[in-house]
Amino acid sequence: MEGRQIRKREEKSGGLIEKLIPGPVLQRERRIIIGILILLSAALIFFSFFLPFWNFTLHAPQYPEGLHLKLYLNKVKGEVMEVDILNHYIGMKKLEEAAKFERKIAFWGVLLLSLGMLGFVFSGRKSMILFSLLPIVFLIAFVGDLFFWLYKYGHDLDPAAPIKIEPFTPKIFGKGKVGQFETVASFGAGFYMILLAFVFSISAFFLRVGVCNACPAKEKCSVVCKLRWKAKPEDYERVS
Repeated sequence: MEGRQIRKREEKSGGLIEKLIPGPVLQRERRIIIGILILLSAALIFFSFFLPFWNFTLHAPQYPEGLHLKLYLNKVKGEVMEVDILNHYIGMKKLEEAAKFERKIAFWGVLLLSLGMLGFVFSGRKSMILFSLLPIVFLIAFVGDLFFWLYKYGHDLDPAAPIKIEPFTPKIFGKGKVGQFETVASFGAGFYMILLAFVFSISAFFLRVGVCNACPAKEKCSVVCKLRWKAKPEDYERVS
């Protein structure tokens, strides 16, 4: 009776370990899931280019419905002309003059980033984290560049402008105030698509840690995966 209970506990424990510790079958399933996550991440990055990354609205009594701007990686849409007219009175440059270089290379940058995510599949243990972090690095660069141009436009005002106001930096996120205007800023769908791509890529990283730890060539692993994930399931060692 006691021996039977011990065997049951061992079987139960073994089943739990099989779920937590990567085995041959789980390796194959994990690799499929990792591949899907990376493909989704690359697709999200590419299609984010066609959606706005940042939204900005100005509210004032004379504009009860507000003036809306949508910032894409390569253009600005919305009531651009009306905002440029208002900016002219305080000595601010036209919106189209900002980030010309960034807008010019935006598509190729996004395309390169999207294709670069596929490098995760061929990377070794020592470099896979770099590929998984690419989306969040891109977002940090975007926010930094956006802040730079907001600061530059708000401080590089024409001294001969009809209306004099103190230099300012519009808020990147949340409510703010510019002169008599109340402002509301928020990130757009494109930004959140890249953020979701990062969630997928970092999830793929943690799943792949288990695969790499069980890989027969883990001690010989370098920047590039030598096996290219071609090892057969039975080649993987069980971790205990």
